[in-house]
Amino acid sequence: MSPLHDSIKIPVIAVLGPTASGKTALAIALAKRFDGEIISCDSMQIYQGMDIATAKPSAKELAEAKHHLIGFLSPEQSFSAAEYVRMASECVADIYKRGKTVFLCGGTGLYADALLSGMQFPDAPDTDRRRAEILTFYQENGAEALLKRLEKADPAAAAQIDCNNIKRVLRAVEICESSGLPLSIYQAQNIPPDSPYRTLRLVLDFQNRENLYARINARVDQMVQAGLFAEAEIYFSAANSKTAAQAIGYKELKPYFDGEISKDEAIAHLKQATRHYAKRQLTWLRREQNVCRLYVDGEDILEKAVAVCEKFQKGETGY
Repeated sequence: MSPLHDSIKIPVIAVLGPTASGKTALAIALAKRFDGEIISCDSMQIYQGMDIATAKPSAKELAEAKHHLIGFLSPEQSFSAAEYVRMASECVADIYKRGKTVFLCGGTGLYADALLSGMQFPDAPDTDRRRAEILTFYQENGAEALLKRLEKADPAAAAQIDCNNIKRVLRAVEICESSGLPLSIYQAQNIPPDSPYRTLRLVLDFQNRENLYARINARVDQMVQAGLFAEAEIYFSAANSKTAAQAIGYKELKPYFDGEISKDEAIAHLKQATRHYAKRQLTWLRREQNVCRLYVDGEDILEKAVAVCEKFQKGETGY
């Protein structure tokens, strides 16, 4: 980009919200309306093949608007927030350079915050001994005990983080205990004073949380009908299924494949786990300030979003 562009804050419209709230549909509608392209900020949709469980956009949806950072990585490969920020930043610059509107869409809070704030990722203070000790603790005591350890070190981080992503929980515990700082403060120390982006955050929310839970239950039923169990079985039979084992939509079905529970029980567990995940997402989203909240169960969110985006593109504030 030219020096002139280097001094300009790139406008980014972020469509954020809990699972099953309709983020994808809204982002696509806005991208079509404003000649835009969509960058995913979902930590599981990056993986190949995990289509049903992660609610990836369908082939039809992908054809309606160009998407980036979806299904590009093998499930055997690891991926970090630092790598996401690097790749997503490149996508933002490319989309903007081509004169398109940049949209960000997804529910992984760490990815969205890290990208939009311009967060830097220096090496975290740690030692091999501490990392090994935390890993051993997890292996001996399980995920629930590890999450309680994080809650003790940093309750806010425990509420924000995806507790199904064990690698991320391990890293959070490591950073908090090594630095002696809450994760939010440690991250804040690595956020530049000024973001490279001018951002509009459209946050999907619900006046009545039960309406969201009803949508989640219906989505799970649709996923089962679409072949979720067959998709999960493929990944559990793979030589390396660590990623699948972390993903909501797969891990809740593992006891069924092991013959420990019935299919109906597995489905019920999946619905419950997804509702809990949505609750954690809402906790993260409701701490956000300077956002435009769109109540899915109380207003025409597309009409309001279009009006707000038009003001944003004109450089106006106050939404």
